[in-house]
Amino acid sequence: MKKLFTVITPLFLSAVLSAHPEEPILAVNTDVMWHTITVVDYKPGTENEAKLLIKKFETASEAAGSSSPVIYWFESGKYDLVITWKLTNGPADLQGKWSPDGASWWNALVSQEGSEEAASQLQADYNELIASSVTRVARKAK
Repeated sequence: MKKLFTVITPLFLSAVLSAHPEEPILAVNTDVMWHTITVVDYKPGTENEAKLLIKKFETASEAAGSSSPVIYWFESGKYDLVITWKLTNGPADLQGKWSPDGASWWNALVSQEGSEEAASQLQADYNELIASSVTRVARKAK
Protein backbone atom coordinates (compact mmCIF):
# COMPACT_ATOMS: atom_id res chain seq x y z
CA MET A 1 0.00 0.00 0.00
CA LYS A 2 2.90 2.38 0.62
CA LYS A 3 3.82 2.28 -3.04
CA LEU A 4 0.23 3.04 -3.88
CA PHE A 5 0.66 6.71 -3.32
CA THR A 6 3.89 7.10 -5.16
CA VAL A 7 1.75 7.70 -8.18
CA ILE A 8 -0.68 9.89 -6.35
CA THR A 9 1.92 12.15 -4.80
CA PRO A 10 2.47 14.35 -7.87
CA LEU A 11 -1.29 14.95 -7.89
CA PHE A 12 -1.29 16.00 -4.25
CA LEU A 13 1.80 18.15 -4.64
CA SER A 14 0.15 20.00 -7.49
CA ALA A 15 -2.94 20.42 -5.32
CA VAL A 16 -0.78 21.85 -2.53
CA LEU A 17 0.77 24.35 -4.89
CA SER A 18 -2.53 25.49 -6.37
CA ALA A 19 -4.63 25.35 -3.21
CA HIS A 20 -2.37 27.45 -0.99
CA PRO A 21 -0.46 29.91 -3.20
CA GLU A 22 -0.52 32.54 -0.44
CA GLU A 23 1.57 30.37 1.89
CA PRO A 24 5.29 31.17 1.71
CA ILE A 25 7.82 28.53 0.73
CA LEU A 26 9.58 27.57 3.92
CA ALA A 27 13.34 27.88 4.33
CA VAL A 28 15.40 24.70 4.37
CA ASN A 29 16.59 23.69 7.82
CA THR A 30 18.97 20.73 7.93
CA ASP A 31 17.97 19.94 11.52
CA VAL A 32 14.47 18.85 10.52
CA MET A 33 12.76 16.33 8.25
CA TRP A 34 9.95 17.66 6.06
CA HIS A 35 6.81 15.79 5.03
CA THR A 36 3.48 16.40 3.42
CA ILE A 37 0.47 14.90 5.13
CA THR A 38 -2.68 14.42 3.06
CA VAL A 39 -6.06 13.13 4.18
CA VAL A 40 -8.52 11.93 1.56
CA ASP A 41 -12.29 11.53 1.72
CA TYR A 42 -13.66 9.48 -1.20
CA LYS A 43 -17.15 9.88 -2.57
CA PRO A 44 -19.57 7.35 -1.04
CA GLY A 45 -19.23 3.88 -2.51
CA THR A 46 -16.00 4.59 -4.43
CA GLU A 47 -13.31 3.42 -1.99
CA ASN A 48 -12.95 -0.03 -3.64
CA GLU A 49 -12.61 1.55 -7.08
CA ALA A 50 -9.99 3.91 -5.65
CA LYS A 51 -8.04 0.94 -4.29
CA LEU A 52 -8.07 -0.70 -7.75
CA LEU A 53 -6.73 2.46 -9.39
CA ILE A 54 -4.15 2.85 -6.66
CA LYS A 55 -2.87 -0.65 -7.45
CA LYS A 56 -2.10 0.60 -10.96
CA PHE A 57 -0.23 3.53 -9.44
CA GLU A 58 1.70 1.11 -7.21
CA THR A 59 2.69 -1.01 -10.20
CA ALA A 60 4.09 2.08 -11.95
CA SER A 61 5.99 2.99 -8.77
CA GLU A 62 7.57 -0.45 -8.62
CA ALA A 63 8.57 -0.23 -12.29
CA ALA A 64 10.08 3.22 -11.74
CA GLY A 65 11.85 2.28 -8.52
CA SER A 66 10.28 5.37 -6.94
CA SER A 67 10.31 6.12 -3.24
CA SER A 68 7.03 5.46 -1.51
CA PRO A 69 4.85 7.35 0.92
CA VAL A 70 3.46 5.86 4.10
CA ILE A 71 -0.29 5.35 3.97
CA TYR A 72 -2.99 4.38 6.42
CA TRP A 73 -6.62 3.50 5.74
CA PHE A 74 -8.90 4.91 8.42
CA GLU A 75 -11.50 2.72 10.07
CA SER A 76 -13.46 5.66 11.48
CA GLY A 77 -13.96 9.38 11.02
CA LYS A 78 -14.55 11.67 8.06
CA TYR A 79 -11.52 10.66 6.01
CA ASP A 80 -10.76 7.33 4.35
CA LEU A 81 -7.02 7.61 3.90
CA VAL A 82 -3.94 9.45 5.18
CA ILE A 83 -0.72 9.72 3.17
CA THR A 84 2.59 10.97 4.52
CA TRP A 85 5.32 11.74 2.02
CA LYS A 86 8.91 12.64 2.88
CA LEU A 87 10.16 15.77 1.11
CA THR A 88 13.72 14.67 0.42
CA ASN A 89 14.86 18.18 -0.47
CA GLY A 90 12.68 19.85 2.15
CA PRO A 91 10.14 22.47 1.10
CA ALA A 92 12.05 22.93 -2.18
CA ASP A 93 10.25 19.78 -3.37
CA LEU A 94 7.09 21.93 -3.48
CA GLN A 95 8.52 24.49 -5.89
CA GLY A 96 6.23 23.37 -8.71
CA LYS A 97 8.56 21.02 -10.56
CA TRP A 98 8.37 17.28 -10.34
CA SER A 99 11.13 15.56 -8.50
CA PRO A 100 13.19 12.95 -10.37
CA ASP A 101 11.08 10.29 -8.62
CA GLY A 102 7.90 11.94 -9.86
CA ALA A 103 9.16 12.17 -13.43
CA SER A 104 10.35 8.55 -13.52
CA TRP A 105 7.05 7.45 -11.98
CA TRP A 106 5.10 9.36 -14.64
CA ASN A 107 7.16 7.78 -17.42
CA ALA A 108 6.50 4.32 -15.95
CA LEU A 109 2.77 5.06 -15.72
CA VAL A 110 2.68 6.25 -19.34
CA SER A 111 4.50 3.09 -20.42
CA GLN A 112 2.15 0.90 -18.36
CA GLU A 113 -1.01 2.58 -19.64
CA GLY A 114 0.21 2.84 -23.24
CA SER A 115 0.07 6.61 -23.77
CA GLU A 116 0.16 10.02 -22.07
CA GLU A 117 -3.59 10.33 -22.69
CA ALA A 118 -4.35 7.00 -21.00
CA ALA A 119 -2.14 7.86 -18.01
CA SER A 120 -3.80 11.28 -17.71
CA GLN A 121 -7.23 9.63 -17.93
CA LEU A 122 -6.29 7.21 -15.14
CA GLN A 123 -5.36 10.17 -12.94
CA ALA A 124 -8.57 11.98 -13.90
CA ASP A 125 -10.62 8.88 -13.08
CA TYR A 126 -8.93 8.66 -9.69
CA ASN A 127 -9.47 12.36 -8.98
CA GLU A 128 -13.18 11.96 -9.75
CA LEU A 129 -13.47 9.57 -6.81
CA ILE A 130 -12.25 12.14 -4.29
CA ALA A 131 -14.89 14.12 -2.42
CA SER A 132 -12.28 16.20 -0.59
CA SER A 133 -8.67 16.18 0.49
CA VAL A 134 -6.44 18.36 2.63
CA THR A 135 -2.66 18.53 2.35
CA ARG A 136 -0.35 20.20 4.83
CA VAL A 137 3.42 20.51 5.16
CA ALA A 138 4.90 19.31 8.45
CA ARG A 139 8.35 19.11 9.96
CA LYS A 140 9.94 16.93 12.59
CA ALA A 141 13.27 17.43 14.38
CA LYS A 142 15.91 14.88 13.43
